[in-house]
Amino acid sequence: MIAWFGGEGNSISLLIPLFGICILLIAGRVTETNRARRYFLPGFVLWFGYRFALGLQAGTLISFPRPIGLVGALSLLVGFLSLTFYGFYVVWKGRDPIASRA
Repeated sequence: MIAWFGGEGNSISLLIPLFGICILLIAGRVTETNRARRYFLPGFVLWFGYRFALGLQAGTLISFPRPIGLVGALSLLVGFLSLTFYGFYVVWKGRDPIASRA
């Protein structure tokens, strides 16, 4: 079953975005987060989709045609990076200038 997703290395690399998704879901219940969570959570989901698409491309379960798999993975990666950078921008713009002077 691990060979379906491209082997052990790809299966382990899927755990990193899953861990980020779990942390963001748990942190929202523990602390009051700002608007940036709306961008980081979909970013982690897109990163998981990117790793999942690459794992399926290398695995034995589904074989995407080469251009479709690469274009899909690249679009997921671009979505992840743009949401992450915009989330950082929202965090930076929403910071309290008085608290950051200390």
